[in-house]
Amino acid sequence: MKNSKITTIELWRFIFTVAIALGHLNTFVWRETGENLIFTGGRVLAFFMFLSGYFLMSHYKKQKAKGNSKDEAPSKQAWKYAGGRFKALYPALFIGVLLAFIVRNAINGTKITQIFGVFMDSIWEFLGISQIGAVGLLELKSITFDTTLGVSQLWNGPLWYISALIIASLILYYIVSKSEDFFTGFFAPVFVILTYASVGLTEIGWDRTMVNAIGFPNGLARVMAGMCLGMLMYYVVEYFRKKKFSEVMMMAFSLLHIGIAIFFLYTIYAGITWSEFTNGIILFVFCVVLLTNKDYISVLYNKSGVCAFLGRLSLYYYAIHIVFVFLLAYLFPEMSYHASIVFNILFTTCASFIVMCIDDYVITPIFRKPKEEEKKSTKKKLA
Repeated sequence: MKNSKITTIELWRFIFTVAIALGHLNTFVWRETGENLIFTGGRVLAFFMFLSGYFLMSHYKKQKAKGNSKDEAPSKQAWKYAGGRFKALYPALFIGVLLAFIVRNAINGTKITQIFGVFMDSIWEFLGISQIGAVGLLELKSITFDTTLGVSQLWNGPLWYISALIIASLILYYIVSKSEDFFTGFFAPVFVILTYASVGLTEIGWDRTMVNAIGFPNGLARVMAGMCLGMLMYYVVEYFRKKKFSEVMMMAFSLLHIGIAIFFLYTIYAGITWSEFTNGIILFVFCVVLLTNKDYISVLYNKSGVCAFLGRLSLYYYAIHIVFVFLLAYLFPEMSYHASIVFNILFTTCASFIVMCIDDYVITPIFRKPKEEEKKSTKKKLA
């Protein structure tokens, strides 16, 4: 049994994105209130790092198989891939930063005369490259904070991850294009070990203002390490995909699929936070099961187009969710904790759909050629 569509991945993209968003609702608004917090979000960001690394390696392997990489320098291949990632992610990133900038400055009452200066202090975040270290990544854990000219803030803090993803894609694609054997046999395992040894598998390890022992900003290093593991995961997934599955193996993968899914849904709902190391191992196994795509549960998921839609929506949900965390907390300070969860999901989902439509029907036609048009253009050139 072999399925080309992997909509199970898309469904879990959305589930984990909502979990992360609700975790931020707790962190920024409810943590100091004494509420009995649920929906902590856990530590599921590694899921997205693993997927990013896996699809990077998959892209590299496809280009290598086609022979497209023989006549191109590794640096050119890396820039092309990172450029594609940037074009795909930047519209959502820009809209997310812009909305957060407007809302948070409005809440804070920033003077009109200061807006331009505050904007220029945050230009690297607007450009989507805040993780290069050219911006002081200051973001207080409160609904508002004083805007200070000459000091950079992250208006949409969670988008540091997309910035790190774009930069890490450039670096890692170059290394694997330069030498796949060097990457898999030396760089990836050594980088992962050094990163986790120097940063540590603790909460403080995620402090984005710190630079770890190997000279990278912690956030960027963690994303690169996670992507390295995802790139190595490619070989594991390919092994299982090439293997002929018996009914016993399909049943075993199905039970594993169900068991891990229940585990994460329960821990997210119950507010149970496991160690990052434990979550990372379980997420790695879960990604392998989902990407192998040969169990009975995957077949059920893959019959539905809803999962693919939710997967697309998750990018925009992630990009703007923090806006509604701050906006709802400001507009409805008396709202109860559980009501804030419901309204946060509702408003963020609706706004995400609107932003996705803006990207599809406004931004893409103006700034990006759809794939079909690119193919037609290529055929004309060849003719």
